[in-house]
Amino acid sequence: MAQIEVVTNAGPLIYLALIGHQNLLNRFYNRIVLPQAVYQEVVIQGVGQPGSDETRAAVASSRYEVVTVSNHIAVEALLDELHVGEAEAIVSARELGIKRVLLDDGAARRKAKAMGLEVTGTIGILLLARQAGLPINLKHDIDLLIQNGFRLSRDLYNTLIATN
Repeated sequence: MAQIEVVTNAGPLIYLALIGHQNLLNRFYNRIVLPQAVYQEVVIQGVGQPGSDETRAAVASSRYEVVTVSNHIAVEALLDELHVGEAEAIVSARELGIKRVLLDDGAARRKAKAMGLEVTGTIGILLLARQAGLPINLKHDIDLLIQNGFRLSRDLYNTLIATN
């Protein structure tokens, strides 16, 4: 079986944990990489928040791997448009030769695609789970995400719910 690798930003880790589905990442990816800035945001700064304990445990058990970005100039160049975790996720993916990144923010997604990366986000993971036949209540999960600050256009929401 091919090695399916991904570099993730904080958003998918936090939001998937919030709805009890962070474990889905290990179902779809053999290697899950977090840049140091993402680990810092989710586990250290986010202590007591959704995703913190789950991410800490996944790193401790080697299900997730934390990496340090080498090209700090590339990260700095992205910071005019992106947050540090998003920038490090994109740069880490490029440095490691990983083609997939997990990002939710629109600007970060556009930048990653412009740099030749494949992008999936929290909703994409839920759709993968549903495609795989897992018991996902898409409307419930998306409603909970929105109640907790996840941004999604009304049109996309309606399209997703219509297929539930």
